[in-house]
Amino acid sequence: MRRYTMSAALVLLLCFGLAIPASAHNSEGAAVLASTAAAGYDDVPDGHWSAASVTQATDMGIFQGVSSGVFGLGQPISRAAFVTAMVRLFGWEAVEPAENSFTDVTSDRWFYSAVETALANGGIAAADSEFRPTENITREEMVSMLLRGLGYTSLAGVASSYSAPFADVSTNKGFVTVAYDMGIVSGVGENLFDPSGLATREQAATLLMRVYDRLNREAVQLDETDGYQVVTVETPAAREGDDLPTTPLEPLTELYNTLRQLKNSGTDMGQVVLCLTAGGVRTINSPGGEIEGTDQLTVQEVEELIQTEGVNTYYSDRYESAYCLYQTVGGQTAVVWYQSEQSLSVKLQLACLFDVTSYVLA
Repeated sequence: MRRYTMSAALVLLLCFGLAIPASAHNSEGAAVLASTAAAGYDDVPDGHWSAASVTQATDMGIFQGVSSGVFGLGQPISRAAFVTAMVRLFGWEAVEPAENSFTDVTSDRWFYSAVETALANGGIAAADSEFRPTENITREEMVSMLLRGLGYTSLAGVASSYSAPFADVSTNKGFVTVAYDMGIVSGVGENLFDPSGLATREQAATLLMRVYDRLNREAVQLDETDGYQVVTVETPAAREGDDLPTTPLEPLTELYNTLRQLKNSGTDMGQVVLCLTAGGVRTINSPGGEIEGTDQLTVQEVEELIQTEGVNTYYSDRYESAYCLYQTVGGQTAVVWYQSEQSLSVKLQLACLFDVTSYVLA
């Protein structure tokens, strides 16, 4: 996931609305919002399906033309150019290590910092010694990099076992599936995605702006849920005798699967409200690591607990959940999984990508 810095003073935003990065809808290869202003390029007509996205990406400084007054409509985009645009989109802090991570991306190249920054933030897989920066990016590579940048590599791993939405997708199947489920990408017709086809500059701009708009939609906390379809992702129940860990709140994979099923069933996602845990779940564990008991904690109880001397707080990237540890009076170990600013933001980001922007804390 995209990472958030959490201080003790900001550890809980559980009683207040939270604005997170979120959304708008453009449709690749199809008619979108008509641009009311010229895209600023001689080769991008106002009525072109990508005009609004090209204009927005240019105005934001995420894209530049290939020359004065020319965007490069229909031209492929290199892997280095796409990564550079992606880094600008996410606003990642620049990384420039003394030693290059890829043999073909050295410090004297214009894209050096962008590639290293994307790598540091998980947007690039570090499996190969070469990045191939000047090669044109394929459609499946573009989707994979973007989903990695969003922090959904683990979700893509889960989704790789699902039925592919396109008949011609085999490699990077999980990434394409997740992107399709979120409505980030569409096919090229006849149940095909053309994964090995080269992505064009306007397709890249449209994809990035679609994600930007969704990530900049405000998530609204509701006081009541009348008129909405309430979706609750159950926290795994901690039972006596179980081994740890057992209670990360609202596991992200389950949340993804729930949202995916709703969308695929034709549910109006704008009428869905997400119900999340407002406090925490505590388990008491024996010296051998088995659970002896469990109980619920309120927001106030969690806040008081994590400010107590001797209580150590942590964040699990694996479970996208905050937790703390401490010793009980009886010498047992207590573990409390609780809703932090970071874990809440991660879940709301995923929900917004599925067009769910309302939530309650219970």
